[in-house]
Formats: sequence, C-alpha cells, structure tokens
Amino acid sequence: MHIVLFILGGGLLAVVAGARCLFLARWRVGWAMYLCNVVWEFAEKRGHIGRFWLESVAAVLGLGLLLVAGVVWGVVMTFGVLLLLLEIVNRFRERTLLTSAYTRLNLVGTAPFPSANPDLIVTLEAPFVERKPRYRLGVLWVGVPFDFEVVVGNHTIVPTQTPVKIRITAPSSWLAGEDAERSLGPITFGSVDRSSWRLCPDAGCSAGRFELTVVWGGSSLCIPIWYDGCRLAADVKIERAVITRYPGGRRSAFAWRGDMDLYDTSTLQSIEGLESALGLAARYCFPQTMFLSTRLSLDETAAMEWAEHYGVDRGASDIPRFVWWLRERVELRHSCAYPAVSDKPYVMELGNHGHLHYDTATSAAPGNAWKSHARMGAGRYPWIGSDTSSFGEQRDNALEARHWCERLFLFTPRSWAQPGRCNDADTPRAVEAAGCEVLSGSDIRAIDNVLLQPVPHHPGGSDAVELTSRYPGDPRHIYHVAMLLFWLHRSQRRGLPMVYMCHQHLRQFEGYACTRFTEYLLRTVLADCHGDFYINTLFGIGKYWREVLSQKTRRVTVLLVGNRIVVENRSDIDVERVPVDLYLADGARSTLLVSVRSGAGVTIDLANAQFGHGR
Repeated sequence: MHIVLFILGGGLLAVVAGARCLFLARWRVGWAMYLCNVVWEFAEKRGHIGRFWLESVAAVLGLGLLLVAGVVWGVVMTFGVLLLLLEIVNRFRERTLLTSAYTRLNLVGTAPFPSANPDLIVTLEAPFVERKPRYRLGVLWVGVPFDFEVVVGNHTIVPTQTPVKIRITAPSSWLAGEDAERSLGPITFGSVDRSSWRLCPDAGCSAGRFELTVVWGGSSLCIPIWYDGCRLAADVKIERAVITRYPGGRRSAFAWRGDMDLYDTSTLQSIEGLESALGLAARYCFPQTMFLSTRLSLDETAAMEWAEHYGVDRGASDIPRFVWWLRERVELRHSCAYPAVSDKPYVMELGNHGHLHYDTATSAAPGNAWKSHARMGAGRYPWIGSDTSSFGEQRDNALEARHWCERLFLFTPRSWAQPGRCNDADTPRAVEAAGCEVLSGSDIRAIDNVLLQPVPHHPGGSDAVELTSRYPGDPRHIYHVAMLLFWLHRSQRRGLPMVYMCHQHLRQFEGYACTRFTEYLLRTVLADCHGDFYINTLFGIGKYWREVLSQKTRRVTVLLVGNRIVVENRSDIDVERVPVDLYLADGARSTLLVSVRSGAGVTIDLANAQFGHGR
C-alpha cells in the first residue's frame, strides 16, 4: 500500500464526508462538521467554482487515490456509496425545509376534510433554574407564590380550528382555587395567546414533577416540569445570590440583525423586499434589527447622483415613498422581546449603519472622487467637521446617519453595525461618541466571525457593548443551515448571545431558499430550545448585558442579607423577570424572577413571604 496516496485520498474523503455529517451540529464534535464546511466555503470563494463541483471532483479524486494506493475495490465502493447516501439524505432534508408549511392535515376526527391544523409553539415562563435538558424549577419556597405562564404561538399561515386546551397537573393545593384547565383561542395565524397560574406551595415536600398538557386540533404536547422539593425559608441557609442569566431564566440570547446599504429595487432592498422579511418576522412575533446606511437610502438626491454615475436605475425616485412607508407601517423600537406585537403591521429596531457606507461600492461619492470601497481618509465629505482624523470622521459619519433618522422618523439609533469589513482602533469610541451603546463588528476580524465566538465585551476602551455576528449569513443551502445550527447549540451550551446575520432582502433576488431557511431557524430557536434564548433586538440584548451582566458597567445589583434578597436598579431602563439565582448551603438551587423599575429597588423576604418595592 502506498501510504502517501492513502493519506491524501483519505483526507479528501474525510473533508467531503465531514461536511455532510449535519447531524453533528448539536454536539461539541460538530466542530468537525463545521470546519469541513468552512474549507469548502473558502475554496468556493477563492476558486470561483461552484461548491458542488469542487466536492464532486474531490470525492472522485479521493476514491481514485485510495484505489491506486492499493485499497480493496470493495472498500472503496463502500466509501463511495456512503458518501452518496449522505448526499441523498441531506438533499431530502433540504427539500423538506424548502417546502414545509409547519401544518398537519386532518386525517381523523370529525373535522371536514381537507383541512389543516398548525404546529403550535409553546413557551413557558417560570422561575426555572434550568430549561435544558429538561424544565427544572429547583427548590420552591413554602408560602412564596410564583407565576407560571404559558405562551402559545401560532406562527404558521393557518389558524386553529378549535380552542386550545391547556391543563396543569400541579398539586391542587398550589392552585389556591384556580381551575387546572384553561381554554384559549381559536388562535389566528401570526399571533400568540397566553394563560397563567399563580402557584403557591403550601407545605414542605420532596422533589417531584407535574405536567403541562396542550391539546389542539388532534395534536397534543405534554411537557414535564421538575422541581427539587418545597422548603421553609427559615430552615435553609442561602450562601449566595447572583444574576448571571437573561430575563426569564434564560441561558443565552438570540438576535436577528440585517443591513440595508441603499434603497435598491434590483436587490430588493426596497419596500417590496422588506415587506417579505418584516412579514415573516411579524408572523413569528420575532423582533429584529435593521442597520440602515442613510446616504443612499434616505437622501434621494445623493442616491440619484450615485446611480447616474454608474448609469443605472436602482429606484432612487421611490425613496420618498420608502420614508412614508417606514413612518406609517413600521413601529420603531429600541428593545422588543418575543413575542413582539404592535398596532402597526411591522415592528423592528432601526440601527446606525453610517451615512456613507464604507468598504463597498456604495461608498463611491463626489467627496472621494467616486472611489469604490472607500475607507476612512479617502475623501472629504460635507458632514465631516474640523476633526478629520479616523476617530472624527467615523464619529461624524455616524452622527449624520443619526440626524437623518431623527429628522425623518423621530427615532435615535442606539446600536451600530460595521459597514463591510471596515473598522480600526478608533471605531468603538467613535461610534459610542455618536450615541451608540451596542455595536456589532466594531473590533472584530473575519476570523472572529468564522472561527471564534467572542464573548460580549467592551471594545477598544469604550463602555459600549460588542455583540459579534455568526458565520455564515444569509443561508442559501442546507450546509449553511447546519453551520448556523452548530453555532446555535454552542451558544446555548456556553450561555453566549447568538447574532444571526441575515439581510432583510433575504436574497429574494436569487429565490426563496434564504427565506425558508430563516423561517426554519426562527422555529428552531422558539420550539426546540425550551425557550432558553432571550429573543430581542440587538440593542435590547446588548443593553441588558451592559446594565445587568457586565462586570464593568452593570447597574442592576443583588445583595443577600440573611434570607432577604435586595435587588437595586440604578440603570436607565426598567428590567423585567430578572433571574436571581440562589445557591443553598447543601448545593441545591432556586430562582426568583424579579421586575424592577429604573431607579427603584425590590426587597424579597423569603422567610415572611414578603415582596417590598422600594425607592
């Protein structure tokens, strides 16, 4: 056997096969699958050859090298068949994602046929000490009530035909006379409904569980809820109280962010394109952030001048209608947790993407002699003040974008995203000086997006918060989806926010694949992770981390005095359902969800079951 040829052939086949082991995404060993896919993504971009053809040639070459190296023909054929089977399974899975409506046909029962029932998504809100791998409430306190809320979301395109029945099997004495069974709906598509109980353990007991059952249209969902017993607070020593998680006792967070570099009908960065993305988000009650570069999106004169320079028509004459549409049809919010609902058709955060969009073709302007992919220092622009340093230029560029948003929408962007891959050592402080508190891409390199996962941090000596997006963005095939699922599960394991980068045009100019894959990812976050992701705008997540979780800037604090817990909120935001985790002397845990207004405090006396709102 020729060992060199054997290693080369085996290596090629390993990279081809590893990229197809999509089932590894949820585990740590998923790094192997992810890195193999990175290899092929890099080869496709550098070689300008379709990935499928590159992998096909590599597979054939690898099999051929094994044969030449002296591997038995039957073994080589087995490897080839296994590769083919992996490809067939993945293509079938891809087709399923592209065609699924997330509904079920009525095949039994009394409902007239044909008809369809939606796959509902159930989210639980309660003081969980953990949500994965199972819902666990930890230690509960005798005489101390807690709220148990059920949020039922119908994010399909069909309504429920019958009411949704919800039943809880908690001990009847905990219900204090409330009915154990509730009825909701029918629930229309693109909406949520809620039901809640206030449960209060009335006596000490050992560990146990109860169940929540949701029944609708011939479908049912049974969720077991575990608890670690009920105790009298006076008999327990609490060693420490900490806040280390996101609202609702969630381990991680998830944000959908996109960019809009210019108003452009050819790439559906337009009203028609945005209606699809915002409509998808509205159906899922899912908040999102769109970073807007204002020069070619809001300034009709500049946009027309840019288009004339290139001899194209990108729809600049529609900009006044676009401004009206944003005002009338979209509610702009800085923070908006799931489920995001509004009186207007759409809701989102509008972020700062700079006035001039550096590092792309849209940066060409009279001030830089129409230089494409211009960076800082390439020209002199009317909105730049006397400070022409990199710091001054970036600050004034972000300030100009802010002024356009304030003038047209009465909205001040408080988050910022990197245009192209353009940043330097001055970027974090410059955009912070323009009023942006949460940043994405301010101090990162390509390797940080692709191979690393920086924790939330304060970049470049600033007090702003950097939340780095994950690679790849704008998923276009099943392998992109698997790579994003890898990051999703890793984020959940490590308690890190995941920023999903997907432009609001959803690459609709190429087809519908990105839209369908995005819908699948949204459903996965909502339905398959036990609600362990705090879903909000980029600003909402970064602001919470800054005020509550950051060791440097946090202004929401918890103090333990005996069995009394004092939560102080000195920040400028109200915080809701902040999880205060209690660690007991015997190693057990308990969680309290506390809501505190800005500038106020809450004192909780577990021994006397008292909740006092202070100052």
